[in-house]
Amino acid sequence: MENLKIPVTKRQLSLLKRIANCDDRRLDDLINLLFSTGLSYYFCERSICISKNDDEYTEEEIKQKALNDKLLLDNRKFHFQSDKEQKDQGYKYVDTTYDNYDRDNNFIEQLSDEFKNNALNEIKQDYKEIEENIIKENTPNLNQVKNND
Repeated sequence: MENLKIPVTKRQLSLLKRIANCDDRRLDDLINLLFSTGLSYYFCERSICISKNDDEYTEEEIKQKALNDKLLLDNRKFHFQSDKEQKDQGYKYVDTTYDNYDRDNNFIEQLSDEFKNNALNEIKQDYKEIEENIIKENTPNLNQVKNND
């Protein structure tokens, strides 16, 4: 994973550490959760649209883009055809952007959830390790029990 850095004063860092402690969290987890929530709120009424990078297309989308390009090259009147005629030839729209216009496919909300899940997964892993250590500490070692008898 990559890391982000933000400049903070000693006072700000101290306050954030105390807030995390008061909320029974590690500072890193609190920052992930705050960033996640802030990203979501910042773009809840602010539209954004960014282009996809080439490596962000699925195999299916890559194949469909190639087919779409071929259909456009082979038929100069393709754009004058009805949607049904285009679809009958195999054309399907491939989205080349990420945006937050569609409530069901809002990439900002998805990204925000990913940040939140990063923090929650770390917390779950920590709890699992703590639980395993508690079980180890509370399980008597049979060799020691035999030697004490």
